[in-house]
Amino acid sequence: MKKLIALTLALCLILCLLAGCGSKAEETPEETPAAENVEATPEATPEATPEPAGIGLGGTGYETFPGDMVVATVNGTDVTWMEYFYWLRYYTMYIQQLAGQYGMILDGWDAHDLSGENTNAQVVLMNAQANLIQDHVVRTETAKLGVELTEEDRTELEAIYNTNADQVTGNADGEVTEDELLSFEGYLASEMYVDKDFFNSFNAVSLLSQRGFEAEFGQNGENLSDEAALAFAEDNGLLAAKHILLLTVDPDTREPLSDEEIAEKRQRAEDLYAQLSAVRDDPDALAALFDQLTAEYTEDTGYAHYPEGYVFGEGEMVAAFEDAVKLLEVGGLSEVVESEYGYHIILRIPIDPNAVIGTDANGNDVTLRYAAATQQYNAELTAWTDAAEVVWSEGFEDLDLAPIFG
Repeated sequence: MKKLIALTLALCLILCLLAGCGSKAEETPEETPAAENVEATPEATPEATPEPAGIGLGGTGYETFPGDMVVATVNGTDVTWMEYFYWLRYYTMYIQQLAGQYGMILDGWDAHDLSGENTNAQVVLMNAQANLIQDHVVRTETAKLGVELTEEDRTELEAIYNTNADQVTGNADGEVTEDELLSFEGYLASEMYVDKDFFNSFNAVSLLSQRGFEAEFGQNGENLSDEAALAFAEDNGLLAAKHILLLTVDPDTREPLSDEEIAEKRQRAEDLYAQLSAVRDDPDALAALFDQLTAEYTEDTGYAHYPEGYVFGEGEMVAAFEDAVKLLEVGGLSEVVESEYGYHIILRIPIDPNAVIGTDANGNDVTLRYAAATQQYNAELTAWTDAAEVVWSEGFEDLDLAPIFG
């Protein structure tokens, strides 16, 4: 999960990607803006993105106001024009990209090309403001919790900055020089309209959010109660089951096996079911035998990673498997179930709060408890944002974007 919002823009690429540097993608509580967001879309290369007409083609830009001018306060902390312009520009560029991807023509700031309810200008303003508010709220609320960046965090922030300097304005050899640092500082000022303090502060928000999560829930959500984790599972309609799978298709090509092989698989499945059915009235014996036969016979390629079974939601498994699980009580054994993959024998199991329910973008396991803690923390972030005291300087909340961006 992303620390801010999952959008990608050419000129904003560096800051947005490196906001998450060094952290697990799924282990970072989301900070989703409360305002209406433009829907994230697949990344488009500049060559593949036609230039839309109507907005963002010129204007006074960053020079409209001094960078250190205070345009608002959030919970008593100052918001500068540099911050505001960064996010305004970010979303202006994003809706241009969005329009290019979908062949849209943006018919000016007052048009409703992106939202039936809000103008193009309002979409940009609301998203920019939501991110500003959220960034400041994370800083103020985590401070109330006594959360501070560690020395390791500060070292990481410096490393992120140096890595960018080496890769963006240097020779990407892994060693940053003073000349590269100076060049990168100039790049930030001339191309991104920000400075090093903003760059580091931007990335620090993500680290503070993570530290706030850890302070409340532990690094992996271990402080969340079993009851809360199981309530999350129930609210999300999660099920848990083990199965023995005998494939009737080639696992690589998905081509059907021969009729003879399929018949053999069917007979084996029936034999296994008969063995299990003989002890179905003894829950402990059934569970032990099921595990034994699974280890010996299953052809499920996911078994090695999920030996304790699967926890899944609506539509995450093949329909025949999911439907069969729904018909079972916890501890119940299915007859042989056929799907497009083969023959299944299914044992529905109770949901374990520590069950692995998936992996993150880096291939790290994500547990049910962690996912539940993340959702709860995100709800708190949203509540903090909704309750924030925001005071805008005159004219900036409903800023006219046309003179600034064209």
